[in-house]
Amino acid sequence: MKRTGIILNLIAFLSVVFTYAQEDYTKSLNGITKVQIETGTTVKIIAGTGNELKFSKYEHDELDHNHENCDHEHDAECYDCDNDNDRAKGLKAVYSGGVDNTGFGMSISQEGSVLRIKDLKSWMQRNGLQITLPKTMDLHIDSGNLGTAIVVGFSSEIEVNTNVGNITLKNVTGPITAHTSTGTIEVDFSSVNQSSPITLSSSTGIVDVSLPSNTKANLELRSTMGTIYTDFDLQKPSKDGMKVVGSTRKIETQLNNGGVKIVLRSSTGNVYLRKK
Repeated sequence: MKRTGIILNLIAFLSVVFTYAQEDYTKSLNGITKVQIETGTTVKIIAGTGNELKFSKYEHDELDHNHENCDHEHDAECYDCDNDNDRAKGLKAVYSGGVDNTGFGMSISQEGSVLRIKDLKSWMQRNGLQITLPKTMDLHIDSGNLGTAIVVGFSSEIEVNTNVGNITLKNVTGPITAHTSTGTIEVDFSSVNQSSPITLSSSTGIVDVSLPSNTKANLELRSTMGTIYTDFDLQKPSKDGMKVVGSTRKIETQLNNGGVKIVLRSSTGNVYLRKK
């Protein structure tokens, strides 16, 4: 009996592993230069080595700030709430927002060199969404009202919008345009692309940015009701040639004799600029 129990447990374990393996989805990105993603959940986008799109099981780590959790006793193991719906066996899910052509609750369509990804599930049905893409792929991310965006390892143009959710970008180069209404923006640059301006803004949250010490930039730092903190030596020339430190509301200055325009802005939150 004991041996039978062990065998049954092993079969159950392998069944779970097989189920999760089947949930991965891949697609070639030949001819694609930009990926647009629309979702209401936490989305983590990581850089891969191949030229393909991959959906896979969400893996939580220290970069996660505001991910959603499934309401199950096995929450730590839950990937998609629909996995436990035995009543749906033999039936096909339909969605008001489009047709699931991935088997992953996502709708994918191509317009020229742009691939559009739309999450058809409610944010309450997801335990996060993890996507792997080439590190040079341009990204446009709309995380809806409650979604959080996490992007790791990209040397491409990134646009991100959230409402309540946070934005975390790690090991990126830009150009970047990111805005959130109430969330926090944290960006760690590995280097700074000089081709196009960088703008990071939060209406009520903080903006926290780390730049390599040799970054060439024209800076605009603004916090209407908060404070600006930095370990860079920020100074700007006055009209008579004297050096003065800018006010806490708005600072316009240069790093390393100037370069790409970098705007860091928060209405009520603090702005942090860190030197690497």
